[in-house]
Amino acid sequence: MQDMVTAKDIAQVFGISERAVRSKAARESWPFEETTCRGGKRRLYPVRSLPEDVRQAFAAAMLTGGVESGAATAVCSGSRRAAQVPSGLPLGKLTQRQRDAALARLAFVREVERAIPLIGKEAAIRNLVQGAKDNALAPWLAKLVAVANDRMTAGRGLSRRRLYDWCRMFAEGGEAALAPKHQGKDMVVPDWAPAFLAIWQRPQKPTVTDAYKEFSGAYAGSLPSIFTVRRFLDKMATPDREAGRATGNALLKLRPHKRRSTDELWPTDVYTADGTTFDAEVQHPVHGRPFKPEVTFVLDVATRRCVGMSIGEAESAGTVLDALRMACLFGGIPAMFYTDNGPGYVNNIMLAPGSGMLTRLGIEAVRSIPGRPQGKGLMERAVKTLCEPLAKRLPSSSHADMDRDAAKKVFKITRADLKNHAKSKLLPTWETFKAALLARVEEYNATPHRALPRVVDQTTGRRRHLSPGEYWGQFTARGFEPFTVPSNLRDELFMPGIPRKVRNGEVALHNKIYFAEELADFHNEWVDVRYDIWDPSEVRCWTTDGELICSALLDGNKMAYFPKSQVEAARERRERRQVGLLTGKIRQIVPGATVQLPDVPEALIADSFTPSAASCAAQPTPTPAMTEAAPQPAKRPLFSCLQERYAWLMGHQDQQTDKDRDWLATYVAGDHYADLHPYYAARGIAWPGHRLNANNGEGR
Repeated sequence: MQDMVTAKDIAQVFGISERAVRSKAARESWPFEETTCRGGKRRLYPVRSLPEDVRQAFAAAMLTGGVESGAATAVCSGSRRAAQVPSGLPLGKLTQRQRDAALARLAFVREVERAIPLIGKEAAIRNLVQGAKDNALAPWLAKLVAVANDRMTAGRGLSRRRLYDWCRMFAEGGEAALAPKHQGKDMVVPDWAPAFLAIWQRPQKPTVTDAYKEFSGAYAGSLPSIFTVRRFLDKMATPDREAGRATGNALLKLRPHKRRSTDELWPTDVYTADGTTFDAEVQHPVHGRPFKPEVTFVLDVATRRCVGMSIGEAESAGTVLDALRMACLFGGIPAMFYTDNGPGYVNNIMLAPGSGMLTRLGIEAVRSIPGRPQGKGLMERAVKTLCEPLAKRLPSSSHADMDRDAAKKVFKITRADLKNHAKSKLLPTWETFKAALLARVEEYNATPHRALPRVVDQTTGRRRHLSPGEYWGQFTARGFEPFTVPSNLRDELFMPGIPRKVRNGEVALHNKIYFAEELADFHNEWVDVRYDIWDPSEVRCWTTDGELICSALLDGNKMAYFPKSQVEAARERRERRQVGLLTGKIRQIVPGATVQLPDVPEALIADSFTPSAASCAAQPTPTPAMTEAAPQPAKRPLFSCLQERYAWLMGHQDQQTDKDRDWLATYVAGDHYADLHPYYAARGIAWPGHRLNANNGEGR
């Protein structure tokens, strides 16, 4: 296509009217062509036939941006916009810096091509060079000078040779040839690299200096400098460089991984649980000494809602069972229970066939891969989110971020307070800690969670994430109903069960014997023995098919080895025989001597006391007042647990001491008594006037 311009384009360059341009063209006889357009005819003037001064002015106007896009389109086949966005440039194989430099150079090549029809290639290049020196280039073109040069130092302009080279490279190789040839990293592995990496890539993580010293003494080839070694390590990919120095989970953190999606899950589809040692000291509920409790949480995976928790001295089956009980009562029975392989989750109480808690509830147990906590990252993060803020709010915090000197000072103060006053203001009590942990769980469930969908806050009008409680409520509004535990089975269903074989109506559990007549028909058969961890006086026996048999009592078939009267008669005969033998020995020494014994009180005989001859001789003759005295009080036993001590004291109130009464006042105010209050009430030994508060009603 022949390059043509109109009188309007020329008038725009010179800043005159179109009529003046047409008059000058008529006087100087400029060649033209007439074309039909809307509204009449239009004259087009060939660019190459224009006078020299017109062409020079037109070229200068294009460099300074004084030509509209229509005139630029008329001068060359490509516009300025087309010059800035080339087609066919292999951008994917270039760095960003190479792409920017290639596009900038292409812009200057297009400017040269646009000016060639007007003034020729040499004059176009010289105009660009001079315009760069005089700062007369168009603003958009002036910004591209430094980018096209691709130099770190500023102030370099354009040169004739450089522009000729760019035009030549574009003509030979297109847009891709204009990209600067940056020298990339030399990824050739040197010969010494395997020997050095064998020393440096060790789990002990030696420094480069120490590894280089060992390497320089063992390597027989040409030894590189330590700076060469450092540059080689910098060029290596991080996972490859750290392999050997990091293993297992530490190396997995550097490698690609897959993310688990919970978009398709509904509430109670999957529960996950985990526990941790709390990073703060609290006062033990029994002995009062400081200790760090073990807290266990149960989360719903779909909504991230904390549905259950438990507190104990260490991870155990009882602690996990308590957390699962709370989760099932508070949130619902889950379909799957996803945990690690800790002792609190992998045990007979939870997993025994037929009698395991998960089997009874119809829950499928799913275990994570051992040694891969990343698979339970959702739960690991939640435990940290729940515990860390609360631990840092307590003065007895032992978190890693706690100032060491301050922690040592708190340690000394609490020990001194406990020694002198049995309590400390800096050490939270058991009840205070339970209330604080429960409040922290409620705070967590009401806090927006970044893994949940976004909504527009009705108060602020801003978008935010849903909280776990709000997300659970959305499912409830859509018709979700959890599988709840029947109210008549809440206590019985969560009793731990252990298979035991029946022998003669007896079952053995925890070194104790339980008996019931109903077990006679199940001799030598296996039954499921379920027990209350707080009440060892009886157990409930179920068939392996899940049918209740009976309740078996502790030592229910226990009886005296012989009748009491028979034993007492044997004791009396033994005593008379012993006295007769002693009398015979005395008569051998003193012939004719007689031995007179006092009558033995029945109370002493009943108490299994056998008096000797000397003691009988020393005792006075019993009086009627002595024989009619009340029987001796029952002997105070040794207690194996708190509930045994309480039951004995309530049954023998006449033998209570001031120390016992002080102990009872402390015991009935604690959580242990609150948990066993229904049991004491059933036995008729509940503390008179005791009332359960909100925290003591149903246990944790």
